[in-house]
Amino acid sequence: TGMEGKTILLGKGSFGAREGAKYLKLFGLEGKVKLAEVELSNAVPALKNGQIDGFVTAGSYPAPNVIEAAASAGARVLSLSDEQIKLSKRTRLEIPAGTYAGQSSEITTTSLPVVAFATTDMDDATAYALTKTFWEAKASMGSAAKWWNGVSLDMLDNIVTEIHPGAVKYYKEVGAKLASHH
Repeated sequence: TGMEGKTILLGKGSFGAREGAKYLKLFGLEGKVKLAEVELSNAVPALKNGQIDGFVTAGSYPAPNVIEAAASAGARVLSLSDEQIKLSKRTRLEIPAGTYAGQSSEITTTSLPVVAFATTDMDDATAYALTKTFWEAKASMGSAAKWWNGVSLDMLDNIVTEIHPGAVKYYKEVGAKLASHH
């Protein structure tokens, strides 16, 4: 992989740090890379001044720290192989070409669903209204923060828990594809 002996920043105590550590182990890199013991907020400055060779981040794209790293330090996002994605037991995600400076092709990575949960006490009308409001406001949220543009109804397949009946009603109205367990 070319990562052996490199200094990687995972961050401290974050979800991304835990996932990064898990991936290093899964991909046979645990103990073969040096881990920088600093916060993720220091990733771009550390990359620019040569203290680290790379960093792991978890979040929606385009991620602000990756935008800055690509634009100011010439960093590139590494794609995962099909085998690595299978080992991760996560869902495959393609980040479109051109998302980051210098990125001329798609980046293959993994994704995790981010889901809003409700109690079973929430009535169907409220769940319907919340779901409808979210999806109708998503375009304006995408104008304010581009990573919202990466969220789509196609991602419903990634949800493995039961979807509230009120939300299901909205998804059926808009023709969203729901998995059989929903």
